[in-house]
Amino acid sequence: MLSFCKALLDLLLPSFCLACEKPLGPAPELLFCPACLERLHFMESPLCPCCGRIYLKAAGGDHHCGPCLATPTHFTRARAFFLYEEPMKEVVHRFKYQGKTACLPTFTRFAKNLLRQPHLAEVAGADWIIPVPLHQKRLRERGFNQALLLARAFFPKDRRVAHDLLIRSRQTEPQTSFNGAARRTNLKNAFTVEKPQRLAGKKILLVDDVFTTGTTVNECARVLKKAGAAEVMVLTLARVKEDY
Repeated sequence: MLSFCKALLDLLLPSFCLACEKPLGPAPELLFCPACLERLHFMESPLCPCCGRIYLKAAGGDHHCGPCLATPTHFTRARAFFLYEEPMKEVVHRFKYQGKTACLPTFTRFAKNLLRQPHLAEVAGADWIIPVPLHQKRLRERGFNQALLLARAFFPKDRRVAHDLLIRSRQTEPQTSFNGAARRTNLKNAFTVEKPQRLAGKKILLVDDVFTTGTTVNECARVLKKAGAAEVMVLTLARVKEDY
């Protein structure tokens, strides 16, 4: 009876690829067709031990990139599951701006396997998992905080996920509108820690959707460490690709 009901659901509610929207077979484990799954670029060494920048053309092992050597970050390491390029880029866009959350169970499956990888395992050992917060006005407009949904997808039913320890106390313009120093200025005094006593001496994992320049997570890390956190790490679904 159970198998019949499952078959009926597959017939009535067929699954489609998150990227190209081609129909998939019955009860797929991942909502990606074989062609789109093959195109996903998983992050792996060699990369920068600090910001996670991937070296697509570099030989040798992990080594710090020039920007991290020149300007130390407030977070100790940033890691991502995927390179931010197609087809993942389209999936993230639909999730973030169109509210298409059917991707979340697939992200949970990816995280379950990827967090076992050596370059990602350490970030899973945090005391608190904190999503990068949205301002209340932006939250009302969008209806959800994509970072919180991702944190819950990466770490399902994990009591360490806390959305009330770091808040966005000042509304800011989208970071995509700015470059360089303007991004830092845009985020000045934008974040506030609630209940700092819960952060004292703790290891924090910040979760967000995409690591672009790292300005947002670095500002969050600065505020968290100022409030007493011992260490701040970063985990994002995807990361932009640099030229080297």
